[in-house]
Amino acid sequence: MARKIGTFDAIVVGARIAGSLTAAGLAANGWRVLLLDRVDFPRTTVSTHLFFSDTLTTLRAFALLDPVLTVPAPRIRWLRFPYVEAPFPEHEGFDFAICIRREILDTLLVERLRTRPGITVLTRATVAGVLREGDRVSGVVVRRGGHEWIATAPLVIGADGRNSTIARAVAARTYDRVPALFAWYYTYYEGIPLDPEPAALAVRGAFPEIGADYAAAFLFPADHGLTLVGYGVEHRAFRAFRRDVPRYFAEGLSRIPAVRDRIAAGRRVAAIRGTAQLPNFFRIAHGPGWGLVGDASCHKDPHTVQGMGDAARSARILIEELARIDPYSSALEAALARYDERRERDLRPMYEFTTFRLRQRIPEDIWERFEARTREDPELAALRVAAMVHAIDPAMVYAPERVRELAAGAPARLADR
Repeated sequence: MARKIGTFDAIVVGARIAGSLTAAGLAANGWRVLLLDRVDFPRTTVSTHLFFSDTLTTLRAFALLDPVLTVPAPRIRWLRFPYVEAPFPEHEGFDFAICIRREILDTLLVERLRTRPGITVLTRATVAGVLREGDRVSGVVVRRGGHEWIATAPLVIGADGRNSTIARAVAARTYDRVPALFAWYYTYYEGIPLDPEPAALAVRGAFPEIGADYAAAFLFPADHGLTLVGYGVEHRAFRAFRRDVPRYFAEGLSRIPAVRDRIAAGRRVAAIRGTAQLPNFFRIAHGPGWGLVGDASCHKDPHTVQGMGDAARSARILIEELARIDPYSSALEAALARYDERRERDLRPMYEFTTFRLRQRIPEDIWERFEARTREDPELAALRVAAMVHAIDPAMVYAPERVRELAAGAPARLADR
């Protein structure tokens, strides 16, 4: 017979960025929260590790910023990507990005929450299913320490990634799917010198011998003197690439002189990790007694480095909608519906840009003018970086009509936004 963990106001499944921030925000509003994760920390996870001011502002809002800023990691001031180069804008007191290994970052957050009133943290706890009262989710079944347990709550939140157990258990519908675009791999180097103004760098390349007309490498200065070094190929080349990942990873980097020359002074100090399992989709993010945040609610290819910011913003939107309600009242469902609508509006512009659906809706000559102006006009470049970090609404840049206007020479001053 299953043992009872207890009754809570909310159960959050998944204790990384989305889950930790959600639990912190709920507890700050007086909710009793059970935070579960199937692994123990420290534990790494596949990630770009790079996060922007939208994540920093949310960490600050939920009193989790201080331990993050104590990690010795460079303040990255510039974004230098193939399609845009500009400094990060000032956004609510932050004008930088940070790259921290997830085994460090996630552990900091979980350990801070272990001491926070109102939050019970259980790791090595696998959710085996959900409980129901009629058509409502009312709790979870947990396997931990060789035993089966149950926990009940009026709200169960899945913050457990793109392969979400909660999404599967509640049959959350996916929509607007786009097939996987790339396969991405990364490792860490030590000894790569920093620029005077550290930059997040990505550079295009090609690897036609394995079927990749498009490939790219990226270098992000990371914590404790390390640099995250990555390489990826278009998805159709993945089958050939994975036959010998170490070989093709090294050969791919060597084909891009700007990257090859920078890493020559360094030494690889970690295994190569990565995946091609990078589907693009939205999920319906709420239902009777349940909600989804972060990658569980929407996942897209990491080439625009949106994952950690998406997780932070979706958590913040959810907390804002739940802040003034009693979780046991009928107002819960309306609040979850408002959250679902808001997080879709928030995610949609960068989803369309990341999956190339936006570009497909713009005539090629107009898109080329938009890209050419970005290279020539520092103000448009700054506007695009501001959209990337959500210092402005990305729809101010990444919407069909705005692309046409900007391509035609419309003002692109960040100060006007």
